[in-house]
Amino acid sequence: MDQSEVEDAEFIIKAKGFPYGVTPTELAAFFAGCDIKGGKNKGLHFVHTQGKKNRTEAYLEMYDEDDVSKALQYNKKYIQDRYVEVIRSNREEMEIALEGSSTKGASGDTLVVKATGLPFTALPVDISEFFAGADIKGGKKEGIFFQRNDDGSPLGACFVEFITLEDVQLALSKDKRYLGNRFCNVVKSTADERDKAIEKQKAALEDISEPIVKLRGLPFKATESEIKGFFENQEIVSLEMVLNELKNCKGDAFIEFASLYDAKEALQRYKIRYLHRNVDVLKSSKSEWLASIPQSNKIVKTVDDIEEPIVKVDGLPTNVTKNQVEDFFFGMDCKTIQIVKQSNGNCNGEAFIQFDSVETVVKALKKNGEPLEQDSSSSSPVEVIASSLCDWRKTPLKKKEPSPNPRKRSLDHASSGRHQPQPRLVSYPDQKWDGGAGLSRSFSEKEFLVNMIGLPFSATEEEIRSFFSPLTVTKVQFILNDRGQSKGIAVVGFYTDTDRVEAMKRDKKNHWFSLHKSLRSK
Repeated sequence: MDQSEVEDAEFIIKAKGFPYGVTPTELAAFFAGCDIKGGKNKGLHFVHTQGKKNRTEAYLEMYDEDDVSKALQYNKKYIQDRYVEVIRSNREEMEIALEGSSTKGASGDTLVVKATGLPFTALPVDISEFFAGADIKGGKKEGIFFQRNDDGSPLGACFVEFITLEDVQLALSKDKRYLGNRFCNVVKSTADERDKAIEKQKAALEDISEPIVKLRGLPFKATESEIKGFFENQEIVSLEMVLNELKNCKGDAFIEFASLYDAKEALQRYKIRYLHRNVDVLKSSKSEWLASIPQSNKIVKTVDDIEEPIVKVDGLPTNVTKNQVEDFFFGMDCKTIQIVKQSNGNCNGEAFIQFDSVETVVKALKKNGEPLEQDSSSSSPVEVIASSLCDWRKTPLKKKEPSPNPRKRSLDHASSGRHQPQPRLVSYPDQKWDGGAGLSRSFSEKEFLVNMIGLPFSATEEEIRSFFSPLTVTKVQFILNDRGQSKGIAVVGFYTDTDRVEAMKRDKKNHWFSLHKSLRSK
């Protein structure tokens, strides 16, 4: 065989004469020192002789000529009591011999099985152990496909493809056995049935209208920063856990991503192993989020539980006025009232109110469930919940018609993305703003502020000052959650509006990542 023929052969050898029942692991061990291309699961192919169950021939794909030379040295060596003939082969010969054997045996028998009745917590490693002794094609990472419901929850079924008919027979012998505490059924299937199930499931998981997912089954010690670490390749806008009265995670969390694409990528995760729990990744919506989180947060009743003197009112009529809102909170000092309006100028049912203190917020929260107008039988009850500047700023303002004499445009809400930094000139009340970690700062009314959203949880004041260098930053305050951990949000003050305008030019620029990386590497 000349050099060109060697290249065309693509370094393939044929082994025959070994004992019946030899496994891929044993045959790979026989060729010790030879590098099989793709490993035993991809580079080793058994031949099923027509009309016989015995398999005594196999083709092996090697990486290079050196590996072929080493393999040929095993010619006439023994496996058990049989000597093995090893000869050089080529791809054309191999494909002819293996024709029809990739997912079917010699008589058309399939190499794919379907297991149903599985525990909803089952993972690939559990399936691999359940079928112990049978070789799964591609291993547990590629040879097992779990079926899921349209919302992403486990269906309790999976497809498994094996290498040989003997592996399939061994797998079918597991029928009606227990996996954990579940009685499982194992039946023959086909590659076509599996592929159709894969396509149907992919289409169902990508059929989403909101970039929101729900995590179910989290451990009670879960933290926001650790959850965010599971989705490093996706951009997270906000993350919120459902908490119990002890402020521990109740097992659920909601995540809003920056785009539908990021949410679809997250939903491809079948399960996440978090501490001792297997966490489901499910499709969700803003309505489900709001229905779950407020119920857990309504336990907030004391001054210590409230971070900012702001509430959100929901369920207002479309023609509500600020005077009506003030009358509803009669006897309480409403510093600022913003009614959120639609494009037609009507209220969308929401309003934000800033009070003089968190003590007043406690009183305001007791108005939850009361009608807007006490003396009107047609007035519907409204919902009053604790809120924050972050939520307030994420609420879009009604766009104003352009003035015939245009003036210099304010940078308030200049950013269109709800997760982008949205600066606003804020007159903070004359009080201490505590971010939850002993921070006692009050921004001067003369300071010009920007709000940074989407920061790394590990960001420091030094990094933020360096990010805006050479601009002079007056103060930096991080917004913390009730555990004293960063929410990825910071309020930054500047001396002049000119500095603030210059700072806003860095909105959504990627040099924060470069700065963060360089500082961490020092």
